[in-house]
Amino acid sequence: MSYSAENIRNICLLGHSGVGKTMLAESMLYLTGATDRLGKTADGNTVCDYDPEEIKRQITIATALAPVEFGGCKINVLDTPGNFDFNGDVLAALQVADAAVIVLPAKGDISVGAERAYKEIKARNLPCLIYVSKTDEDNGDFNAVVAKLQEKFGNAVTPLVIPKFDGEKVAGVIDVVGKKAYTMNKNKTVAEDVPADAADAVEESYMALMENVAETSEELMEKFFGGEAFTTEEIVEGMRKGVKDGLITPVFCGSAVNQQALDMLLFNMHKLLPSPEHE
Repeated sequence: MSYSAENIRNICLLGHSGVGKTMLAESMLYLTGATDRLGKTADGNTVCDYDPEEIKRQITIATALAPVEFGGCKINVLDTPGNFDFNGDVLAALQVADAAVIVLPAKGDISVGAERAYKEIKARNLPCLIYVSKTDEDNGDFNAVVAKLQEKFGNAVTPLVIPKFDGEKVAGVIDVVGKKAYTMNKNKTVAEDVPADAADAVEESYMALMENVAETSEELMEKFFGGEAFTTEEIVEGMRKGVKDGLITPVFCGSAVNQQALDMLLFNMHKLLPSPEHE
């Protein structure tokens, strides 16, 4: 299938070694039907880590390309090494990428790899999304990670998706803009109303996003301070412009292994990140 330039995205996956970049690329390929089985780094059967040394060491040594087709868009995903010994490959990938996704896990501090990735992105004025992986693992704390990201990178860091909990377990995700919750039921995504105990968190994230959207134009700023609600079209265009100008760094979350919320990430890669024809 052929694609026009406006429906192509060239995107780097960046982050520290071991955060799950290769599994994220693998999961994208599987979800979109490019592969018929989900490979795993530990099993040595992923598409991107195919070199014998990569399989043996269970790390990415060289940048690999994973072409993903989703929603009428071709997303060329560049899975880069996280080990600093192979940083030359990361810099080379950044030369051809139009945007980036920083991947980091839902527990621990912000890694040096994530900080370095953010610095390289800003030096090149590349639009950026952040994906918090492994939210379904024990001891994960998405809110703590977001707070640390905002402390380091500022309030441009804005969650568009937050976890949905069932007790202490992550049971799904919540779309902050659409204000809908989504859970997996027998490999099918089911939409639900936002749980009452998550309503305040969703509203807080929504208002933070609206404030950042308002900063993308004088008209929206006047509307925001006048107490007027933005239309859906204004929110989408404001987010696109905000991401392009570095005023908004959207945060997504999920689990690559369980395919959780991966379609939301792919959808927003298409809608929010620029095509190669963008200047």
